[in-house]
Amino acid sequence: MKEAIKQKRIGIGSLALALSIIAIIWSCNIGWFDNLCLGDVVLNYIGIPCWSNGTSGTHYTVFYGLVFFVSALALGIWKKNDLFATVGKWIAGFFVVMLGIMCFFLV
Repeated sequence: MKEAIKQKRIGIGSLALALSIIAIIWSCNIGWFDNLCLGDVVLNYIGIPCWSNGTSGTHYTVFYGLVFFVSALALGIWKKNDLFATVGKWIAGFFVVMLGIMCFFLV
């Protein structure tokens, strides 16, 4: 007798992939769109600085994006049986590790 294949359903854990994609769009420059960084646009609109020295130095937007990555990682771990939770967890985990390495070498 064959076992039934368990299908994953969309749930709260599915937001892990969405949050990972939002974090990437928030943190990275979009080269084909005049090097637009969505995080810079939003932070400038609110009045929060994006860079430590005007337009150079430490790019704070990447660290604000870390909030999205950590949230995606937590959701992917917490709700691992939801659809896309595992993919979102791995993407977020990769970027959290890379940002951690980057912070280590900045100091």
